[in-house]
Amino acid sequence: MSKGFLKVAEELYKLGVNSRGDKREFAFRSAISRAYYGVLWYVRDFYNLKGTDLHGMARAVLGKRDIELKLLLDSLGKVRNYADYQENAPIKFDEGNTRYYIKIAKKIISGVRK
Repeated sequence: MSKGFLKVAEELYKLGVNSRGDKREFAFRSAISRAYYGVLWYVRDFYNLKGTDLHGMARAVLGKRDIELKLLLDSLGKVRNYADYQENAPIKFDEGNTRYYIKIAKKIISGVRK
């Protein structure tokens, strides 16, 4: 299922690239959010995490195994919060930033596999 979130993130990214106005920004915001959840679900499944605080459990398990991956997840999570909750976020939801955060999601997943 986690791969599905990443595929949706990539499709939303493409939608944003080919859109204008609010639709463009909404697609990029949604792409970042889906990339973040793709990572969370991947970490959950990989480490067989159980419980209701998936955000905290994923950060905790990565913090014990690879602090760099945990910091990347923290960064992606912060931007996901901006994407989902802040109208006037301190970053732009544009093609470059969205592509960057999807790459970060893929980097975390690749790091977990190692």
